[in-house]
Amino acid sequence: MHTASPIGQKLNISQICGLLMGILVLVCGLIISGLGYSQLKDQQENQLMQNARQQLQHLALTIAPSLLAEDRISLTLTLSEWQTGPQLTNIQILNTSQQVIAEQGTPLREGPEISQPVTQDNMAAGLIRADIDLSSAGRTARHYLAMGLIASGLMALLAALVAYQLTERVTGYLRQLEESLGRWDANDDPLQLPPSPAVSDLKNIHQALNRIAVREEHQKAMEQALGRFVSGHPSAPSSPLRYHECALLFIEIQDLEVLQQRLSAEELTSVLNHYHRLLSHAAKLYNGKVDRYHGSGIVMTFGIANPVTTGHEALHSLYAAQLFSGLVTHLRETDSNMLPVEFRMAAHWGNVLLAPVTQDDRTECNMIGDTVHWASHLADNGEELRLLASQTLLDHLPGNDDIQWQEGPLISDLHGGEQACYWLQELPEKNHQLIQRQIRHITAMTEQV
Repeated sequence: MHTASPIGQKLNISQICGLLMGILVLVCGLIISGLGYSQLKDQQENQLMQNARQQLQHLALTIAPSLLAEDRISLTLTLSEWQTGPQLTNIQILNTSQQVIAEQGTPLREGPEISQPVTQDNMAAGLIRADIDLSSAGRTARHYLAMGLIASGLMALLAALVAYQLTERVTGYLRQLEESLGRWDANDDPLQLPPSPAVSDLKNIHQALNRIAVREEHQKAMEQALGRFVSGHPSAPSSPLRYHECALLFIEIQDLEVLQQRLSAEELTSVLNHYHRLLSHAAKLYNGKVDRYHGSGIVMTFGIANPVTTGHEALHSLYAAQLFSGLVTHLRETDSNMLPVEFRMAAHWGNVLLAPVTQDDRTECNMIGDTVHWASHLADNGEELRLLASQTLLDHLPGNDDIQWQEGPLISDLHGGEQACYWLQELPEKNHQLIQRQIRHITAMTEQV
């Protein structure tokens, strides 16, 4: 099993990055200072050696006649009066027999030695030998080395602080983000992101997370708003696993994702609540039940609670669709401030299986079966506020020949076969007039409220 190092346990990422940057700059400074010290020392020593050779060359020209005559007194006086640099600590003058005939200074125990031959008229007169003290070159080089080390230490400290601050801008945001995600995961609260960071890469992550947070907030708001379409106190049927034959009215909300992006969660909830009231009125008048939402649509059932179906459930689904369509149209014409939401409607007949699901001490029933999916598929092929009914629904209508239909598209069912569908063109005149009176009554009550 991998275990964290002691350094990793005691220091955070920002401190580690600052420490590594300081060490890196310090090592680079030491290397540069060492190389500079070596080069400067060699340069100073070469300069001292060159100056010493020039002095010995001048001295050789001066003492050449005296050295040929081996005039020791003259040579000694010349050496005592000769102004040499501090690097020449000892000068010896030797004759052609390599005997020292004049000397000045104290010989060095350690240090380089240089010699300069003395000639006159191309005749060898002797030799000058001198000891050179190069310690001044080392002192100068060490002085600059000390300055370089001090500068390296300061630069390392500054680099460590800069690296710490820059890394802290990243890790600080990540720590805040971790806390926000932890609260979001633990309490199921809305995701509250920390302030946007200044680092460009983190900005992209922040923007992506912000889009996710906004989308999730809208999704929750949509679920809460659509949840109002579900009956407030559902109850499990007496035989929950038995198939129930009923009529379904599927109302699909168009461009729901676009609405989520355009509207805030509160605005989306307010808009859907207005249409929820209209749909509730239509369901109540025609014994329908706004059962649940499915994807981006709402399912209204007719006759699911009746032990025996009479066929009037299919008619009620048509009347409820026309009433809801009329209410939506009136709302658009009279309320210019209301955001127009487009709906597609489809009616179908079939069996659904109710499966009980217990949650929060409540038993709700999920509808399972091809009937719901087929109704949703019909709505996908529908048009704005125009009811598309399946042939199966028409077969269950109780002999209403006065209803006018228009042939609709051939739609492939869930098994790949083509099924005929029909557009609801017009209801019988008495039913149409009844729905118009209901629209006026409902809108009048709404305006009074």
